[in-house]
Amino acid sequence: MKLRTLALFSLAASALLAQATEADRPLTLGFKLGVPITDMFSANNTSEFNDTLSGSYNAAVPRYIFGVSGEFKLPAHLRFEVDGLYKRAGFANSSPYDVFGDTGYYRTNMNVWEVPGLFKTNITLGHVRPFIDFGASMRHISTVRTDAYLPGMTSVMVDDNSAALHNRNSFGGVAGIGITFKRGPFELSPEVRYTRWANESFEASGLRTNLDQGDVLLGISF
Repeated sequence: MKLRTLALFSLAASALLAQATEADRPLTLGFKLGVPITDMFSANNTSEFNDTLSGSYNAAVPRYIFGVSGEFKLPAHLRFEVDGLYKRAGFANSSPYDVFGDTGYYRTNMNVWEVPGLFKTNITLGHVRPFIDFGASMRHISTVRTDAYLPGMTSVMVDDNSAALHNRNSFGGVAGIGITFKRGPFELSPEVRYTRWANESFEASGLRTNLDQGDVLLGISF
């Protein structure tokens, strides 16, 4: 009897959820796509050659951002959004390799994961909803790999890490502004987002992690 009652309750709840309008849904799922508008690193290619942590640096600019998103409906016309974002980043540096004046080249790549949680305030104007959001974010650095390109040798992995890595985990504050509108069955939410990190992930002579981060994101929900 209890099992039958539970089954009937589940069917009724599913039917009500299917009939609910978009505004009544407690949870909206979607995807995030975007591009950074700031570099992750500031590189100084004029520093002194001392070791593999100092020398001529060049930073690889992340070309894309992608991930998933969930938005929860809250009282008082608020929403709470949680994203899981991924980007690929890296940097390269060179330094003297031997007493004969040969130069060694080192390339470091990593995966960057960000999990921002933001409160969002919507302003409804027909099918268009401007919004502002604010909250906090956590960044995690994983799969750090340094490869060496040395005279007379092919590429060699010198470390599955980096001596310049200071903090795998960083925290920061986030704020953004954007607009939401419908296109067929989808909701599109272009947004400009700013993050201020509390600490640097990488630090070396001639290289530092930018604490200011800007991104342009497009949310696609259904």
